[in-house]
Amino acid sequence: MPALKTKKASRTLAKAPLKAGSAHKRSISSAIRALDVLSDPWAFLVLREAFFGVRRFDELRSNLMIARNILSDRLGRLVRERILERRLYEERPRRYEYRLTEAGRDFFPAIVALMSWGDKWEWQRNGPPLELFHKHCGKPLNPQVVCHHCRRPLSPREVDFEDGPGAGSEANFRIPATRSRTTSQSWLRGRPCSVARTLKVIGDRWSLRILREAFVGVKRFEEFQRNLDIARNILSNRLARLVKNNILVRQKYQDRPQRFEYKIAAAGIALYPSLLLFMAWGDKWRRPKKGVPLILRHRRCGRQTNPILVCGQCGGEVNVGGTRYRSNYIYPKLGRKAES
Repeated sequence: MPALKTKKASRTLAKAPLKAGSAHKRSISSAIRALDVLSDPWAFLVLREAFFGVRRFDELRSNLMIARNILSDRLGRLVRERILERRLYEERPRRYEYRLTEAGRDFFPAIVALMSWGDKWEWQRNGPPLELFHKHCGKPLNPQVVCHHCRRPLSPREVDFEDGPGAGSEANFRIPATRSRTTSQSWLRGRPCSVARTLKVIGDRWSLRILREAFVGVKRFEEFQRNLDIARNILSNRLARLVKNNILVRQKYQDRPQRFEYKIAAAGIALYPSLLLFMAWGDKWRRPKKGVPLILRHRRCGRQTNPILVCGQCGGEVNVGGTRYRSNYIYPKLGRKAES
């Protein structure tokens, strides 16, 4: 994959090591801010259930096969982040349900892109567990991320980055702690879903953040470590996992001493649309007051672009209200294949 062109520096922090005792800093990134909101796979999967229309605590717990305390924590966090809102639906006893806000509904394209990646790269013998259809044309969705001007697909080889008015570094950020003994298999226990299969590969706190850095040209261990302010042992572990899952490729660039760099493999390139959509969400809902941190310019049309998700059949924009689904599995809660 050719190196991505960047104007100015999306890697400012990689150029100058942080001084000992200084405040932790990282580059401002709309994609990373969006990932901060969804924090871990359980938050992603709670949001997935909300897109299925599941609103109540006991239904969520049953569908996800999740511990009550973990579900309570993730719901509380999504409410505080204004992704869900808590509404009273019964007075005696007082009971609440959780409904998507506008910001929550706007996450739908990014979740669909993750599902599409899982359908392709996490192969399943019986095919994708879920099929999405675009209501406007009635055909299978076949989602694509395109330039909102020329409506052509966006690929990392055809997009240039430049610093926007909100570029810089931030010190007052907080990544929610999500320590638990949960394993990746736990996320697959509930509803069959390609989103869960994708998260099994890249759903930990750091993997998508590392991949985002790779897409803006970061290749070497020290650069990843400084930009993300991540512990070295954790970074080593995540890089090794991304290499094992064919998301990144490890290549030697120096013999004495031996040093390696990490380049994006084909499966990693296929995650590019998801990161673009997380960036688009962050640009809308979590951007700095000065403006967007990063500007994308599409080489094919030469214009500044905003990525959007469209139906690959008719080109219509995809949103949570404009799709229906058909399951290819029998869900125990229903006793039959589900359709909406």
